[in-house]
Amino acid sequence: MGAQRRGLYAWALYDLANTTFSLNVVSRYLPLLVVEDLGGRDLDVSLAYSGSMLLVALAAPVLGAVSDFSGRRVPFLAVATVASVTATALMGIAQPAALVLLLFAIANFFYQAALVFYDALLANVSDETTRGRASGFGIGLGYGGAILSLYSVAPVAERYGKAAAFPATAAFFLVFALPSLVLVPDRGAGALWRPGLAGEAFRRVRATLARLAQYPGLARFLGAHFLYTDAVNTVILFMAVYVTVVGRFSSLEVTRLLALSTVFAIVGAFAQGPLIDRVGAKRALFAALGLWVLGLGIALAAPSKGVLWLVGPITGSALGALWAADRVLMFRLSPPEALAEFYGLYGMVGRFSAITGPLIWGGVVYALEGTGTLAYRVAIGSLLAMVLAGALVLRRVVEPRA
Repeated sequence: MGAQRRGLYAWALYDLANTTFSLNVVSRYLPLLVVEDLGGRDLDVSLAYSGSMLLVALAAPVLGAVSDFSGRRVPFLAVATVASVTATALMGIAQPAALVLLLFAIANFFYQAALVFYDALLANVSDETTRGRASGFGIGLGYGGAILSLYSVAPVAERYGKAAAFPATAAFFLVFALPSLVLVPDRGAGALWRPGLAGEAFRRVRATLARLAQYPGLARFLGAHFLYTDAVNTVILFMAVYVTVVGRFSSLEVTRLLALSTVFAIVGAFAQGPLIDRVGAKRALFAALGLWVLGLGIALAAPSKGVLWLVGPITGSALGALWAADRVLMFRLSPPEALAEFYGLYGMVGRFSAITGPLIWGGVVYALEGTGTLAYRVAIGSLLAMVLAGALVLRRVVEPRA
């Protein structure tokens, strides 16, 4: 096996590793643990998630600039990964809800920060002609491993309680992250740090923001990215709560729905890769957004539990397809000499969107408390509006030739 292919497989395994965090911690067990077992509210989960996203949104461009200084990504990826894994494991022994949410905020901060370095490593394991297939392969493999993780952790949680899911997930995360930290080629050779680098990084971030006007397509794309990822991140966080409240899903049914969604996310990611290389990332991204509109529309109007079972496959396919196309379009719109720096800006925009969406959800549910399922349907309607707005902004983006 060639070094580049070995590096690609190792890189893709990190998608598998971090998807276990997103699925088991963010989607499956944290919201239900806080709301059902620890007496918390949707709004409490929203505040913890949004607070950590605010911090990483402010830090992401600086992290990217520091990474560009040395040209190295893997050491920073390793530090962020270990920090996230440690905080995740500690969530399993923490009480009360406030401490669990604090540890979750720490774990999520480092999980999100790691993506700044991980996404930039795509350039080290693929070339322009294979970028779409490499991105889709990573996401597809990630969701495949997420199913394995979901069913590996579920028996632990059923036997020992929801809190036991967190150390189990942390172990899974670490094991599958290790190959990327060892085998992915790191092309930079510079020092990781020098005095004054932080100030220089902040100056570079300001310069990046000023330079954004030189790339109108990139600026529009980031605006669209803000809107539709606002909805996507909120669905990931509250899907389990939504189907439990609106559809009266049992714990076992929630696990099965998430697994079904993940199977279709694999299909969406693997199908999207060749589509990106054939028709372009923008058109492929539009197809993914169309699936999101369909899935959220069904969730909004669903009259019964049976109809909600359709939402998982549709939004799962949309999720895998969206991430595969989204990061390739960002890559093609960014200047190559400042790739990690602009990926840091991309990360900042995505994280700011993850602040507003959950807060809107939590605020809607809190404001309509006492109206039963209506509060949750109105919250889903707000997410549908965000996806439609993002698609309208994306229409004006011109994708460069590959």
